[in-house]
Amino acid sequence: MSGGAAAWKAPPLQRTVVAPVLVVWGFGYLLVDIIAYLLGRSVPGLNLLASVPLFALGVSQTLALHYARARLRRQPSWLRWPPQAVALLAATAVQAAFDLYWLRWVSLYFIPEWQVWTLNINLQRLTTVGILYLWTFCLSLTLLWAMHVRGAAHSAAARAAAAEAAAARSEAAALRLQLNPHFMFNALNSLSSLVLIDRKDEAEEMIMRLCEFLRGSLGTDPMADVPVAQEIEVIRAYLGIESARFGKNLRVSVAMDPAVAQVAVPNFILQPLVENAIKHGVARSRGVSSVTVDARADSEDLVLSVVNSLGESLGERTSQDRQGIGLHIIRQRLAIRFAERASLEVGPCTEGYRAVIRLPLDQMQPASRPASVSQARHIATAA
Repeated sequence: MSGGAAAWKAPPLQRTVVAPVLVVWGFGYLLVDIIAYLLGRSVPGLNLLASVPLFALGVSQTLALHYARARLRRQPSWLRWPPQAVALLAATAVQAAFDLYWLRWVSLYFIPEWQVWTLNINLQRLTTVGILYLWTFCLSLTLLWAMHVRGAAHSAAARAAAAEAAAARSEAAALRLQLNPHFMFNALNSLSSLVLIDRKDEAEEMIMRLCEFLRGSLGTDPMADVPVAQEIEVIRAYLGIESARFGKNLRVSVAMDPAVAQVAVPNFILQPLVENAIKHGVARSRGVSSVTVDARADSEDLVLSVVNSLGESLGERTSQDRQGIGLHIIRQRLAIRFAERASLEVGPCTEGYRAVIRLPLDQMQPASRPASVSQARHIATAA
């Protein structure tokens, strides 16, 4: 026996395989019983009772043919179809012969009135019965094949969806863990400067902000939902760190409608937008710049917006730079989660540059973890 043949193992009997076969064969013998009654050959149910062994044999042979087909599925067509055809014809011959001689035996020993038609076994009757059984075998096997194809299609779709979700999760995790080295360097450099000039209170505040940001960005599932208030807290911590870095050149305003504080949103959905605002707006500006973050309800949508003033920066270059991996991943996450009901729009505005995320409130549930009192209140800070 070859290694491939030895490794093959017949799949276990499954209800989705057995049930259709039972239905087809059961319906066939029920139909025969009705016809026998209409022809005056038998009382209702008697032919059906006598056909129980035939029913068991037909179901068994159908399942054997089905698993034989599964066994040969990986073989080339010229090796797959001839054995199946021979097996099908052999099963039909066995079923037809057993039918004729079983009913003959039943009529000889139990139901003498059936002898009028059961004792007459000839080629014509054998052919007729064989054709009926061949049709029943073909119908059963075709039904099982169709169910197998349908199941395979569903499995492939499920695997594709799982792979897409896994890819999105990996990208989201990579985005979150991909803390900008320049951000970390600048934050630590600013912290070092505060310590050197003995501004301990500000240094301590910056350390707390950095801890809050790292805890919020690294300590939770990247694909989990979090309350809007928690997302805002992470953003506030991030902007607090950047405020220490830019000093009076950065004005920050973070506002949240308390009505949406407990609405669950995709985790880490705002941070890439705020990071873009700092990187492409504030960091390039020669004067005072501002970053405004807002979360509010607008009709049937939750609107999350980030606006930064371009000041005297190279604004004409920022629109091209902003189309990076962060925006791509945000759009992908929104598409997978909400299809066309959610959107991310970015572009220039009168204040400078705006990024707006719109999420459908009717597809979002309240967050399971309550926000703290400090998170829930209206936040408005300026630095």
